[in-house]
Amino acid sequence: MEPMKKLFLSLALSLFILSNSPVLSYPKFAALTGSKCQSCHVNPTGGGIRNQWGVKYSKDNLYLKPLEKANKTTDINPQITKGISIGADMRMIFIDNQIDTGIPDFNSFFQMQGDLYINAQVNKYINLMIAPGLYIPNTYGSSPLPTKYEIYGMVSNLPAGLYFKAGRFIPNFGLKIPEHRAYNRTFNDMYTPYASDAGIEFGISPEFGNGSLTLTAALSNGSSTNVTGQTNNSFDFDNQKQFTSSMDFWWAGKKNKYGLGIGGSYMNNPYKYDAANNVNALKQSAAAFIAFGLLERVSILGEWTYNRLELSSAPDTKYDQRTGFGEIDIRLVKGLEVKAQYEHYDNLPNNVLDRRRYSFGLVFFPLTGLEIEPVIRVVSEPNGPEIKNNEYQAVFKFYF
Repeated sequence: MEPMKKLFLSLALSLFILSNSPVLSYPKFAALTGSKCQSCHVNPTGGGIRNQWGVKYSKDNLYLKPLEKANKTTDINPQITKGISIGADMRMIFIDNQIDTGIPDFNSFFQMQGDLYINAQVNKYINLMIAPGLYIPNTYGSSPLPTKYEIYGMVSNLPAGLYFKAGRFIPNFGLKIPEHRAYNRTFNDMYTPYASDAGIEFGISPEFGNGSLTLTAALSNGSSTNVTGQTNNSFDFDNQKQFTSSMDFWWAGKKNKYGLGIGGSYMNNPYKYDAANNVNALKQSAAAFIAFGLLERVSILGEWTYNRLELSSAPDTKYDQRTGFGEIDIRLVKGLEVKAQYEHYDNLPNNVLDRRRYSFGLVFFPLTGLEIEPVIRVVSEPNGPEIKNNEYQAVFKFYF
């Protein structure tokens, strides 16, 4: 086996084990309803604490019909006082990964997420959001990092959906799927644009008819990474700022029989490759996505992302890569879905690390607040020898 491929697969496994990428939202629900993410979340760009409508959607749609009586025995209300609400997401994964790289097969339980959300609505226009995240021991040496850490103030409920954020938050970029290990999360730099330290963000989201348009722009410190995706520092330490912008449009047909979402994002992050040099690195990412919903039963998602990392101090200054993602979810009955995914990753121009992954599984919602997802994954390397690296995983998620 080529040394580069061994290094790549070992790195990919390490990135999974050390991943601190935040869990985001479920765009398949937006596709099914044709509604923007803010319809279910306090955050205008989705993810995090759910609002009253988001809680109601899960209570009405996410449980097995035979367990309806048990599901109706509790009535969770995230609002604990007039202005303070809470929420939580807990996600654990069991993974059995057969990796032929000279290291033992990976078979383990792993705590992927433990987020407590607290939102204080100070008045009609101002919210203060805190999501400290779970610190995973023994994964970051002497300096563990949280799986998610956000704290920001927000001004919202303005005309045309105008809002403003200031603090530490996840910039709005791309199709925000919840899967930690998807190629369009891992290989597009899990730290940027998904976690770029502190900054500010503006957005506007006017609605018209059955559609809504959202435009966002953010300035933040950004993060510094090397060509393997590893962070050199928790944030970049120069005067340059990361710029992230995004636009998306969502439309719902009559009686939610059809839904459509399209969007695009761009990120530009100049930074120092190391502390001894001036600004000598530039990371850029561009993404486009599309989402369809049919008859409130079928959702189809797709995203394509292109990345470029330029290092002015290296002989070969450009490191380009692209990822593709596609998913179809079919609701068989209330609380039970089948899903299939296709993913690809390649680095340009030689495609030595070209990979394809095909995933098939089920999604159970036995009760509101519990999700179980067993998945089988088949991996191939079109431009190199096939490797024993297929896997099985099962995700257990509790939420409210």
